Amino acid sequence: MTVISVLICSIIVQATPDFIPTSSAYHVYLDSKILFAFELTAKEEIFVEVINLGESRRCLSTDQISMRSRDGKMLRFDSFLYDGTKSKLEGNPRGCVRQRTRRKFELGYSFEFPREVRKVVFLAVRQAFRLEPLSQPRYLEFVNKLDKINIGVSSEYLKMFKLRSLYGDNFYGSRIPYRRVNASRTSEGTRGPITLLSTFPQQTKQAKKKKKGGSLSIRLKLDPNGEVLEAVTETPLEFGLTERALYEVTYWWDFVPAFEFGEPVVSEHRAKVVYRVRQAE
Repeated sequence: MTVISVLICSIIVQATPDFIPTSSAYHVYLDSKILFAFELTAKEEIFVEVINLGESRRCLSTDQISMRSRDGKMLRFDSFLYDGTKSKLEGNPRGCVRQRTRRKFELGYSFEFPREVRKVVFLAVRQAFRLEPLSQPRYLEFVNKLDKINIGVSSEYLKMFKLRSLYGDNFYGSRIPYRRVNASRTSEGTRGPITLLSTFPQQTKQAKKKKKGGSLSIRLKLDPNGEVLEAVTETPLEFGLTERALYEVTYWWDFVPAFEFGEPVVSEHRAKVVYRVRQAE
């Protein structure tokens, strides 16, 4: 763990503007097309509010929400519940928001309620929306500004102008392409670890300028929850590409742990990150 701590310090400075997942009851995402506000309440309710500023309907399924507890356990929702409109939504595994519309959903669950979670990711249209953890005061400040957004405006310029006037240059959270594998998270027998969710980190500015790419083989040690304990590269790359790949794999990839006779165990695993250079660049 000491190795990872040293590594992360260099990543923040050199390789990525992204954030490290932190335990919180409040997580948000914002860009010019969609906003998410995710909340764990004191009454053990779980809400997600969505403002869809885009021109297409957006839908979320319960199997498209990836959430990790403070101790690294993967938590999955059962359904979308009441959304404030008395619609026939209760028990539905999917909730949709029409273009230029705002909705707030309650999520149904059967796991032990966590007071805080460390990572919340929504998957939609080949993009992983990674929600940023906030303190309660910052979260309240964020959601109080939602009422001031004109969700009916179609001008991209006006939307950007309004959002920047409300939130400044801090566009909370991040969005990145991903690949997901459908696999069981449990096993009654013996099997090796599986990569469930992998993201495609973008090149650093230096690497893009130099038109440098390449591939990285990363050796991982996973705990019984599938959390990364150690990440070591065997073929390092220049221009911050190694640091960015290690950051993505350590914090944003999801793994199913290895099983021995039905019990999850610590295991060794490998990940591969490929940076491709576009010919047009």
